[in-house]
Amino acid sequence: MPVNRQQQPTGSTERDQQPAPSADEQGGFFHDSDHRQSEQPERKRGQKRRFGAAGLLNVLITNAVLQILLASNLVAVAMATLISQMINTCLGYAIYGKLVFRAKGLRHHRPLLRYLLLMTAMWLLNAAGIEAGESFGIQRNLAAAALIPCLAVVSFGAQKYWVFK
Repeated sequence: MPVNRQQQPTGSTERDQQPAPSADEQGGFFHDSDHRQSEQPERKRGQKRRFGAAGLLNVLITNAVLQILLASNLVAVAMATLISQMINTCLGYAIYGKLVFRAKGLRHHRPLLRYLLLMTAMWLLNAAGIEAGESFGIQRNLAAAALIPCLAVVSFGAQKYWVFK
């Protein structure tokens, strides 16, 4: 069905001929300064959910490796946690930096060094926690599994406020 178009008056300017931008095109009912201020919370929205989902995948992979190494008795606890932590570090830096915290400048040395320091601390906490649990008569595998939520909380806070800030 053809659309009727009205002829513009001859004295009209180019600005008059273009339709007025809608509220959506203007950024809603907020001024541009309000829109810029709202971009920051958008970046942070859903971080805990994304961290949980990415962390679940990362933990499943790295904890599977850890559990296998601990059950096999092929290596000492410290070496088993180091191997699983190396896998966690490689996967985690990209996943958490890009997908969870949407950080810029991941190829720069500062966030990478901070992440490596954090992962070193997490490895030491994990190994010490497993050995402490074992000294209380808790099986290594159970102690390792019980540490996951505690280490996740520490890791999230450190990544959000220190590594990828």
